[in-house]
Amino acid sequence: MKVLALDQSLQTTGWAVFNNGKLVKFSHFTIPANKPIEIRLHEIWYQLDELLNEYEFSKLYFEDIQMQRNNAMTFKKLAYVQATILLWCYNQNIKCEILSASHWRSIIKDRYKVSFGRARAEQKKVALELVLDKFADAATEDEADAILLGVAALAESKQKETIEFE
Repeated sequence: MKVLALDQSLQTTGWAVFNNGKLVKFSHFTIPANKPIEIRLHEIWYQLDELLNEYEFSKLYFEDIQMQRNNAMTFKKLAYVQATILLWCYNQNIKCEILSASHWRSIIKDRYKVSFGRARAEQKKVALELVLDKFADAATEDEADAILLGVAALAESKQKETIEFE
């Protein structure tokens, strides 16, 4: 089974494709910040179409949104991004699951015995170091988050499957 994991944002979205639990490919796409929100949302939709055409995944995992430094407008725009992904999944009949950052990091923390810290910059640094150590020779912070979100989601789904079949 192929799955796509996203670390989505308004500008640069990291993505990772897994096939039967193994990392196959990862990258990112960037949308210029000066574009109107409707064009940026359309570009996210288009990029998801392209990824589906290339990788034919059947499930998508992505990160839940959270308030960004008390910036209500950014939060609102991230909610638009989240809604775009949900609608795209519905339109394509792709199952999806939203994971909070604290949840997937907790799974990774337990699995790899790392500490992410509290500050966003520190969390990004730890994620990137872990990905470079375990999964890739080179990656961006956004790609690292997508990879680890996917690893956590797949680990959790495997545990659920195990519990269901015992």
